[in-house]
This record gives sequence, structure tokens and C-alpha cells, in this order.
Amino acid sequence: MTRKQDRKEINQTIPVVDVINGGEFGELINITTEGLMVISDQPRSPHSIFQLSLQLPTELEGSLTLELGADCLWCREATNFNRHWAGLQIIDISDQGLKQIEQLILLYSESE
Repeated sequence: MTRKQDRKEINQTIPVVDVINGGEFGELINITTEGLMVISDQPRSPHSIFQLSLQLPTELEGSLTLELGADCLWCREATNFNRHWAGLQIIDISDQGLKQIEQLILLYSESE
């Protein structure tokens, strides 16, 4: 599967919370309106569906959280960190959530 959009690295610490199971899911590394990559202390099972909440550094589109549903496509161990990279495809997001991602990229992505 080929990525349609370039990933945008985020230069801000953004915690990602597992809404269903509770607790921290990981930390956002990069994002597009179609997917995201997270680094986590726990391995994530590919083909698992998660309801996630990104804890935004500032209010975007009237909210401090960005809610989305995502399918874990892959998970790999991060060498030297004892952590795990996970690639997720966004499968459920509101129009507000899409606008929040666009704002997040505008405000906090690494300039190329």
C-alpha cells in the first residue's frame, strides 16, 4: 500500500490516549489526514482498531482533544529505545477532526 500524503513530523509532544481501554497509548510522531505514526511503550497488534484521543497543545477548532478511530497497520520495535513504532490508518474522524489535523500540521509540523 502506497501512502498518498507526505507524513508531517510534529515538533511538539502530543500524548495519545486509548479512549476505550484507558491510559496512554503513546506519543504522536507524525500525522496526515489519512494516518499517523505513534511511539509507544507497548507493542500494538496489527489489524487492531483503536479509539484514540490526541491531547492537543493548544485549542484547535474549539477543542483541546482530537478524537479519531484508527486501524493499526504495523508495529515494529524501536531499536535502542525499548519502545515500539506503530503505523495507524485513520478510519473514523469528524469534519472537525480533519480541520484539527490540518491546523496541527500548519502550527506544529517541521518546516522542510
